[in-house]
Amino acid sequence: MTEHTGPATGSGTAGGPATGSGTAGGPATGSGAVGSADAAVALGTRLEAVGEHARAEEALRHAVRIYEAAYGPDDRRLALPLNALGTACAARGRLAEAERLLTRSLALLARDRAEEET
Repeated sequence: MTEHTGPATGSGTAGGPATGSGTAGGPATGSGAVGSADAAVALGTRLEAVGEHARAEEALRHAVRIYEAAYGPDDRRLALPLNALGTACAARGRLAEAERLLTRSLALLARDRAEEET
C-alpha cells in the first residue's frame, strides 16, 4: 500500500477558476487562490505519477499561473510546480519546453540557495 503525503486535493477540477479576487480573464491572487494552486500542484504531481500527463499538465499550468500572479515570476515557490510541469511536458514529448521549465525551476532554487549563503 502506498502512502500519500501532502495537501488534500479538494473536489474541483484542476483547470477550474481560482477563488479570491482576480482580474477578468486572469488568475485570482487572494489567499483562497493560493490554496487552490497548492491543491492543483498536489493533484498534478499525483496525476503525473500515475501517467495522466495531459491532466497533470493542465493542473500544473493552473498552479503556475496563480503562483506567478500572487508572488511574481521569480519567487522560489514556483520551483516545485515548474519542475512538475517540466516533467509532464517531457513525458508528452515537448522536450524544448520541458528543458525551459526545468531550467527555470533550478535557477529559482539556485538563487534562493545563494541568498541563504550570503
